[in-house]
Amino acid sequence: MDPYTTPPRRSRWRRGVYAAGLVIPFTASQVWALLVLLRLAPLDGLVGQAFVLVLLGSAVAIWAGWRWTWQLGRDRDVKPEPAPKTRIPS
Repeated sequence: MDPYTTPPRRSRWRRGVYAAGLVIPFTASQVWALLVLLRLAPLDGLVGQAFVLVLLGSAVAIWAGWRWTWQLGRDRDVKPEPAPKTRIPS
């Protein structure tokens, strides 16, 4: 471990925790709603097609929420190291 590196900022950690606090209940409610629909609705015909659309929309919403949480928890202040320059022999 490099002794000269700075520790991660607390605000970055808190942002990620707050975002996860929002996303986790949303994910649970989405999964619960889908399970209720799956159990109660007959999945034949137009209702089945609508259920597939709701399922895909829920999956996209859950993915977007978790992506947002990951981005808030990531340290954006640290710049990536530049790629080493290769010299062309002359």
